Amino acid sequence: MAVLVIAAFQLQTAFSGQLSEEAKLIGTWTTTSCSTDSSGNPCPYLPDSMEFFKDNTMTMSNFDTKHFPFKTTLTNEEKLAIEKRDPDTKGKNLLLIKHRPDINWADTRMMYVYSVDKNELTLTLKGWKPAKFGRIAK
Repeated sequence: MAVLVIAAFQLQTAFSGQLSEEAKLIGTWTTTSCSTDSSGNPCPYLPDSMEFFKDNTMTMSNFDTKHFPFKTTLTNEEKLAIEKRDPDTKGKNLLLIKHRPDINWADTRMMYVYSVDKNELTLTLKGWKPAKFGRIAK
């Protein structure tokens, strides 16, 4: 019985045509437009490329092959804590990356406002112009 329920859920998900927010990120992304500050200096907090995996980990070109957990689906408590720290994030899609396993998701400093439109990923950090990434086909 449990197998039938799981199979039905998987079929419903497969045919719904909607991907989870994390699933939209899966794959390899490379910079197409760098993030800069108001003086035109490049942002040191964004890599040249990133790869997101189905296990909700990701790698960044500026951190060798180290895998970091990531999430985009936040709890209400996490959203409220982040919005309290940075009111500009209210109502925005957030990508959180844990650079240390011992910190809470709401406390991570690796936080980006993001959007995915087909094969383009946009990441924005407060005080920086948005960076654009293109998905690399495999």
